[in-house]
Amino acid sequence: MAKSTNSNQRGTINYTPGKGFKVKLRGKRRSKGYISLYLDYYLGTVKDAKGKAKVQRKYEYLNIYQKESPQNPEERQRNKSNLDLALSIRAKREEIFNNDIEGLPNPYRKKINFQDYFQNFVDTYENKDKRLVIACHKYFKAFTNEEFITSNQIDEAFVIRFRNYLQTHLNGETPYNYFTKFKKLCKQATKDRIFNVNPADEVKVTRQGGIKKDILTLAEVEKLAKARCSHEHVRLAFFFCINTGLRHVDAKALKWKNIDLDKGQIKLTQAKVAKTSSNAIIYIDLNSNAKNILLKLGKGKPEENIFTLPSLSGSLKTIKAWVQNAEISKNITWHSARHSFATNLLINQTDIKTVSSLLGHTSLKHTQKYTHLVDELKKKAVNNLPEIEL
Repeated sequence: MAKSTNSNQRGTINYTPGKGFKVKLRGKRRSKGYISLYLDYYLGTVKDAKGKAKVQRKYEYLNIYQKESPQNPEERQRNKSNLDLALSIRAKREEIFNNDIEGLPNPYRKKINFQDYFQNFVDTYENKDKRLVIACHKYFKAFTNEEFITSNQIDEAFVIRFRNYLQTHLNGETPYNYFTKFKKLCKQATKDRIFNVNPADEVKVTRQGGIKKDILTLAEVEKLAKARCSHEHVRLAFFFCINTGLRHVDAKALKWKNIDLDKGQIKLTQAKVAKTSSNAIIYIDLNSNAKNILLKLGKGKPEENIFTLPSLSGSLKTIKAWVQNAEISKNITWHSARHSFATNLLINQTDIKTVSSLLGHTSLKHTQKYTHLVDELKKKAVNNLPEIEL
């Protein structure tokens, strides 16, 4: 067995004697003559209720073993190799532990493959807009065209090139949406000390052109109501969203327990921002149109979904055919219902704070885009007045 400096009667062996170590390598005697190697972390002291200092520790078992009484050269060599490995791990853990205490970057984390870190970020991402993170990762891999990339390669110039790549290969709001997720990744990587300084912190991307989804006027909503739709629940849910501002994900998850028919109100946690927004819970008063849709469906059990909807892509296919049947020449998506809800409220003089609250926005700046759209629609309406020959 490799020599240790001290041991005690309880069967614990210390392989790193002396003061100054925050992480010590120790061994615990097991049955059949084996010693299990583990790390002992010193976490400082705290005072208990009586004011007595109490040492805090944590332990990490390495699944590395020593033979207490090696019988041959092979066993002695194996003991030496295992001990060298354990001491190497201890030294790395000591450096990481001390860097964490001092708030310094972790030298071992900085050597990891950033592609793997990004993949892990995707795998553990829990918000409903995960599809944006997945798509961002796809374009990041295409941009780098490398299987292995370290964090040292990712600086502000690299981030700017990636932003420009997104803006070159994508249109509309998509570059903004993808790059926003990349900035979120970089922020988390900085917290995890993969980066010394967040390389994306000062890099901006402009949201191009405001709202790209077309808005349905009230007259066009009436045309839709008269047109044939192949899926009744898509039809009813879409009209429900036009009158409440809900997203597809929320309409699909909406249950009868979210509805208080006596108060004429919806109480709902928005799935898209459930974990990121203080305004995730919204209350929406039901107008007569929304109430009539619910009455048409008939009240179900509290845990039952109100609408039975296909996936978003399936719903969009139905909407596209439905809009064509209504002879409406616009690019209508499900989100057009939410945009139409907000825009029509503002056109009818609803104040912006109320609209912002109904949409569950965290800031008025998110709602402000609708006021610009209303101004554009008003200008277009004025310009479309027929010429009068005087």
